[in-house]
Amino acid sequence: MEFIGRNAIQNLSDLIDGKVLLFTQDGIYNLFKEKLPRKQVVLYTRMSENPKREEIQLAQNLFNGEFFDIIVAFGGGSVIDFAKAFRFYDNREVHLIAIPTTAGTGSQATQFAVVYVNGVKTSLDNPIIKPNHVIVDSQFVENAPRYLKACCAMDAYCQAIESFWAKKSTQESQKYALEAIQLCHDFLNKAVNTSDPEANEKMALAAHLAGKAINISRTTAAHALSYKITSKYGIPHGHAVALSIANLFLQNMDYCDIKPILKILQISEENIKRYFHILMQTIGLEDNLEKLGIFDLEEIVDNINLDRLSNNPKKLDRDDLLKLLSK
Repeated sequence: MEFIGRNAIQNLSDLIDGKVLLFTQDGIYNLFKEKLPRKQVVLYTRMSENPKREEIQLAQNLFNGEFFDIIVAFGGGSVIDFAKAFRFYDNREVHLIAIPTTAGTGSQATQFAVVYVNGVKTSLDNPIIKPNHVIVDSQFVENAPRYLKACCAMDAYCQAIESFWAKKSTQESQKYALEAIQLCHDFLNKAVNTSDPEANEKMALAAHLAGKAINISRTTAAHALSYKITSKYGIPHGHAVALSIANLFLQNMDYCDIKPILKILQISEENIKRYFHILMQTIGLEDNLEKLGIFDLEEIVDNINLDRLSNNPKKLDRDDLLKLLSK
């Protein structure tokens, strides 16, 4: 069940009856508690930005044998991934409610979760991981820091673009993807740079649609390259993905039909790089790898996610991948 729109949080109390296990971040518990003043809530906040298997194991040990009527994940993609993985590893059949507080990852709409095992990024992928209920309320993203909003927004944008041309795409996923691309084109800039309610509501919807799209199609080469950039250089995921998306357009355009995307963006093939460069500048994201301190491109390429890479419309060799990271 999905509830989408400003003040959608008002539907939360109707979904909860009994004892709640709440995964969230420090500082927003009181906001949640105000929505459910008479509910029994057990709070858990001990999770890092990128969920680790050992952290999930600690939560399992802590709540071993304890019964909950519902699990709620209230936070960004990492919080939602943590809750999804906890329920998966713990084999709990309790329903999960996901309430994103960022407009980017779309984790609330997917059946996979990122978990780091012994420092290595792994992706759980199973239909039972997908949350049972989703509440997308844009009021929680309006006042987020600009850089966070920019990274999340570009994650959603790139997810939608990659989903559209992915080998595993379907008519359904392409429909979600194009709707998300249109919303990103129209509202991303304003949502990142202001707290405008409409723009932020539209971007929250775009992120959700992009999540629904990649849940079907998965992502492609830009995401495949991003993981090492994030783990080695500490560049947030959405920023890392955006660094190669323009060049990936140029690599893929002879292997798939990108005309529907170009029509939405109102640009020609020749202006793709300029479009993304201006967009990144406008929302405060550096797109020069050297200025970001990223120099070892070969190491990034040699540690690419092969599963995501195989979903790209063009089969990319090592030279192609290095070009994706060039200026």
